[in-house]
Amino acid sequence: MTQTHEPQAPEHKEDENRPAPPLSDEKKEELLRSQYARARRIQYLGIGYGILFLILGGIIFRSWTVVLGVFLGALIMVVDFFWLTRLVRQAFLMKGKPTGGFFLKFGLKFVFLLAIVALVIYFTPMNPIAFLVGLSVSVLGIVTDGVIRVFRVNGEGEG
Repeated sequence: MTQTHEPQAPEHKEDENRPAPPLSDEKKEELLRSQYARARRIQYLGIGYGILFLILGGIIFRSWTVVLGVFLGALIMVVDFFWLTRLVRQAFLMKGKPTGGFFLKFGLKFVFLLAIVALVIYFTPMNPIAFLVGLSVSVLGIVTDGVIRVFRVNGEGEG
């Protein structure tokens, strides 16, 4: 005999549309500390990947243009990630919504990043593929941090 199951509607449909209650100042501080520690860990992972790629690029390709490309790309991304985390932290510490000054700083940071990357590509005798590898270190740090968090047992060592 085959049993058929009828789909059931969620029990608390009205709870889905209700906004979350505001966090207490203590909870906000705890969340900020946790996220700041996570951003620092991502930055350290990015630096580690940059050093690893520098060593591997130097050993495998034996070319100063490869090493220079990885170094410049990694340096730009690590500094950019540091700058980004400072801006986001400032936004979370603001009372209320971020002001126009925050968005101006964020936009200027982005334009500055694009200008630096363009200047490095145009004026530096480095390997462009190695430069792209260097630019990927922060992304790899974020992915690695995510994988570490997924496989952490019962949230031990959180933060």
